[in-house]
Amino acid sequence: MTEYLYEIMLKFDLKSVIFCMNRHNIPFINNQTDRLTMKQYLKPALALLFTMVALVGCNDTNSPKEGDKYTQISTPISDMPMVVEVFSLSCGHCRSMETMLPEIKKMAGVNIDKVHVTFNESAQLAAYIFYTASIQTDGKPSDKLMEQLFAYTQDTPEAATEAEKKVILEEIFTSNNLLSPYGLSEEQHKQVYKKMTEAESIVANSQLSSVPAFIVNGKYMVQSDAHQSLDDMANTIKYLTTLN
Repeated sequence: MTEYLYEIMLKFDLKSVIFCMNRHNIPFINNQTDRLTMKQYLKPALALLFTMVALVGCNDTNSPKEGDKYTQISTPISDMPMVVEVFSLSCGHCRSMETMLPEIKKMAGVNIDKVHVTFNESAQLAAYIFYTASIQTDGKPSDKLMEQLFAYTQDTPEAATEAEKKVILEEIFTSNNLLSPYGLSEEQHKQVYKKMTEAESIVANSQLSSVPAFIVNGKYMVQSDAHQSLDDMANTIKYLTTLN
């Protein structure tokens, strides 16, 4: 990958790039005396019951299970943000997930950083586009820009020429007051190259095979397809942030 990245660092050659009590039977009370007696009896019992219910709610049986909702990464990754989404601009599921991220962040109470995969040449070219935007936006491209980049990568006609693709891409970056991959300085190209090298290491260490995926604390991989709702996924992410 290094030689190939060095080549596109020097001259960006864009190509087409195509993601869930026991039942308590209280006896019917017929008279006032029984009601008063039962009321006095139930006070401490109810207090105990509520305590038990609270404990059950916090019991480990309700916590996400390793091997089901998440797995541990064999080689933990150091110096990573708390929560990272690993994605690709060419991934349809990732494009859908992008619209859900604000709600997941809100429910889990976390920030989510992004890492673009570098599986192959096409993924590397898409990553170069993403990191060009990332280094100019403090790692947080706007929602609008992200959708534009997804659209460019996934919706640009296959019949479009390289010149036409270049014009489209430059218009996207210009409209967001950013430099396109074609207009970066040598230093900026090096920054992009560094980000891609870091991404390659993360993907390799995590043994990731599909996206989108979430890595928490550099140690835990969330199993996206094991979750039935955004709330379910947010709960797992939030839980994993509490683990060492």
